[in-house]
Amino acid sequence: MSPHRADPDLDNLIAEITVDAYDQDEALMGFENAFDEAACLPCPATVIGETVEILSVATSNGRQELIATCQHAGRRHDIALLDITINADQPASRPLAAYRHWTGAAT
Repeated sequence: MSPHRADPDLDNLIAEITVDAYDQDEALMGFENAFDEAACLPCPATVIGETVEILSVATSNGRQELIATCQHAGRRHDIALLDITINADQPASRPLAAYRHWTGAAT
């Protein structure tokens, strides 16, 4: 993982999202709740250049990451949230940016 670059706004959002978390699992639940509380879903996004609609974000099957349930061409797909791009003008882009920063993924 690459070192985090300083971003006080994202750091503050991450602190707010994970305030009650005692471990990584609880922090993931905090990020899941952040998407629910923002009431920002469903929202448009892209995956490998294809437009999808994110229907929900959750932990899934004991995986240590967030999974987005997306719809494309009438079918539902579960996709790692880090593999999805959300336009900056969408409300869901802020919790996604915080999640990316928290995981150390490139933004």
